[in-house]
Amino acid sequence: MPCHTPPAFSPSLPPPLALGLDAGGSGTQWVLLRGPQRVAAGTTLPLTAALLGTPAGEAALRSLRDALPALPGRVHAGLPGLSAGSAQAETARAHLALSLGLPPQQVSVEGDLDLAYRAHFAPGEGILIYAGTGSIAYHVTANGDPWRAGGRGYRIGDDGAGASLGRGALRHVTDALDFGHEASGPLAEEVAAITGGLDWDTLRAFVYAAPGASALARLAPAVGRAADRGDAAALKLLREAAASLAELGRRVQVRAGDLPLRATGGALRVSPLFPELLRERLPGVVIEWRDHAEAAARVAQGREHVSLL
Repeated sequence: MPCHTPPAFSPSLPPPLALGLDAGGSGTQWVLLRGPQRVAAGTTLPLTAALLGTPAGEAALRSLRDALPALPGRVHAGLPGLSAGSAQAETARAHLALSLGLPPQQVSVEGDLDLAYRAHFAPGEGILIYAGTGSIAYHVTANGDPWRAGGRGYRIGDDGAGASLGRGALRHVTDALDFGHEASGPLAEEVAAITGGLDWDTLRAFVYAAPGASALARLAPAVGRAADRGDAAALKLLREAAASLAELGRRVQVRAGDLPLRATGGALRVSPLFPELLRERLPGVVIEWRDHAEAAARVAQGREHVSLL
């Protein structure tokens, strides 16, 4: 694959703004750098490769463009559902370039998992367990080959991540409706605070108004807060999630060997109990958060050498 090589700029001029995007089903994190200096950062609407070209995707790109204090000279993006070098990657690059008024050669893209891995490990170095909206365990070999377990999307799996926590919370409150009453207790209260109510019409409107798994993932913090309040159902959901994430890590270990394990992602932040439960299930795992959007901005600057579109 050809390398994306940034053009040379005169040392007498300030370096161009570089935009890094860590896109996802729950939101798009962005960082704007000028040289080593962070100019601005923020979060905008969810964006995935599948959403590009759709009304939701166009809305996400507009929200990103409107949020930026200035347009960048270079962009690198990690997008869910994308493989670097694919036809879909070329399409994604074209969408981003058009939205930000850049020539396509100033934009590079890769999968969000490849971006996350590079933020934590060099190729061949370890195994990353990622729990955001979805979940996956990921290893990139020294030769650049990706090995994965999970990451199949909320319709098939993604157990242990934000969408599955939210789905579990909804099942808890809808089970009560099946018996003719509304659920009570901390988890029900936390869900109602987000959805606006626990009756079926309100829950249905909340869940199915947004595309994909984003509505489900919005409920993951409700599970964490309820667990912190001692809710038994919420604690059970966190234990099950920890077991699912640990299993993903072990599946990749079968292939990659006894490499260092790190876990990251927004779902692990919903409660301080969640990382502890994961450590119990997977001894030796290091819970670590790094700024993936800033890592993407460094790629855009050419401070990390990568072979991708």
